[in-house]
Amino acid sequence: MTIMELPSNVAIVACKVFAPELAALGIEESQQVIYLDQGLHRYPGDLREKLVETLSYLEKNETLEKVILCYGYCGGGLDGLISRRLELILPLAHDCIPLLLGVLSGNPCVGCGDTFYLSPGWIDYGLTPYTEYFVTAEKYGHEDALWLGREMLKGYREVVLVETTAPLQNHHRLYAQKMAQLFDLTYRETLGNREWLARLLTAQTDKDVSVLPPGNPINLKLYPMPEAISRPDSRLVKTCQTK
Repeated sequence: MTIMELPSNVAIVACKVFAPELAALGIEESQQVIYLDQGLHRYPGDLREKLVETLSYLEKNETLEKVILCYGYCGGGLDGLISRRLELILPLAHDCIPLLLGVLSGNPCVGCGDTFYLSPGWIDYGLTPYTEYFVTAEKYGHEDALWLGREMLKGYREVVLVETTAPLQNHHRLYAQKMAQLFDLTYRETLGNREWLARLLTAQTDKDVSVLPPGNPINLKLYPMPEAISRPDSRLVKTCQTK
């Protein structure tokens, strides 16, 4: 496995769910690597505000010239984000799942449809219907918590655990299997591909990695639009995994 060395003029701002992948590549949290809480995805306005605050902080570091954003479009959380001084490097994915799977921009929203994806980072640092089940059960009991979880997962048929650069641990498998069992979903595992993430981290501009010069804002037009995904009964399902 290749260990990446972050140049002194580059910083990374990433969702915490990417921590295992970056650590496996030799990139640890530091003044150049800032992780933000995964829960911010639920509130795009709060995510944008936190990103603006973080970029403002990084702009004060005169040695920095570029910031790599380990984020998808995240329901508009990155919309309008801009840096007056720093170059922004970002993956053209609508959420983080395609980046973990290594799927190119021809299908930028593999997290769409009837599959709920999990990864080591999602399990260790993210919020899911499974974690929320326990919070709700403590307050309102098993039946209400189970009902709420099933409502949140309505339209999903399987839980898929992605093995990324960060190897799967026993607790990752146990978590994913128990989540599938609790909500009557099937379970399987799949291998991710780190090539897209590697291109992002090395700032290799491609059809799935964009480099924005200072003063250029992020907007939805940069991103390929995911194709509509239909279930067998032709009902349209939601476009991105945002649980």
